Amino acid sequence: MRFMTTRADVAKLAEFRARTDQQLHALISTKLERGLNFAKLLLDAEARERWASIDEFAARAEKLYTEVARLLPLLHGISSAERRRLEARLNQLRDILDCATLCAVPRVQAAAML
Repeated sequence: MRFMTTRADVAKLAEFRARTDQQLHALISTKLERGLNFAKLLLDAEARERWASIDEFAARAEKLYTEVARLLPLLHGISSAERRRLEARLNQLRDILDCATLCAVPRVQAAAML
């Protein structure tokens, strides 16, 4: 009788794990897309002039990058192709953040140039 309970427990744990992986995948995907959306605003010259909160966008994108980088290794139950896609998107976010940091003219300096 104990063997059946153990088998049922294992099946239940596998079901919970699959559901958790699906939820974690959705969370990672959402955070990654939000981070990319914030980061893309950093590269848009018009957005940099229009939005007073552009520094907040940069901080949110950095935070989302850090969260996804921390969560991605915990994600199991996805294909290697999907993992590569998520990693590529994470690298894209890092590249955008680095470019925005290196390529952006500080607003104070830009104002002085006018």
